Amino acid sequence: MLYQVKFVDLSSLPPADRVLSEKELAFFQTLKFPKRRTEWLGGRLALKTLAAQAARVSLTQVEVLPQETSGKPQLLVRGESATWAYSITHSHGWAAAAISQECRFLGIDLEKIQHRISAWAEDFFHPQELTAMDDAFLTALWTRKEAVVKLLGTGLTLNSFDLRCAGQQIAFYGKALQVYQRLGAPQITLQTHEEPAGFMFSAAYAR
Repeated sequence: MLYQVKFVDLSSLPPADRVLSEKELAFFQTLKFPKRRTEWLGGRLALKTLAAQAARVSLTQVEVLPQETSGKPQLLVRGESATWAYSITHSHGWAAAAISQECRFLGIDLEKIQHRISAWAEDFFHPQELTAMDDAFLTALWTRKEAVVKLLGTGLTLNSFDLRCAGQQIAFYGKALQVYQRLGAPQITLQTHEEPAGFMFSAAYAR
């Protein structure tokens, strides 16, 4: 597999000061809401664990800090920016991170399987994508689109119809197409499976 993934149960996190560096702990303490703190810590623990294993260093020698300009997570190993592709996600009591030493681009998403009304699906997905309407399918489709959005690095600025996932095919239009072409139009692979139980997880990656 071209990437490694780590899932973390947010109900059994270690104390923050056991896994965070001084700089990370300082930022962690600025987070006001317990839910946000828990999700932030879980996602960083997942990514730091993967990076520490890859670099063969301790957790405290790996840092995940917000970039000054964008606020996006920046992965540092022994104070130096890591060249690996990586991504973080969380949903309903779970966090996950993925890392790749072989791919240039990587995005992941995790969502709990739950019922969503048809009006929501019709607003968020193009008719070409809606080949089924059951809860597992719609949740999986959502994670696939979100994983590709994270790979593109655009955040929530895209029109959802400009990115369409139908089976293994990904089609780009409008702004999404412009971003994709700026990245060099890489060949994106999508993988989706149910993990942990009751959740859908998707990874989008490209060399």
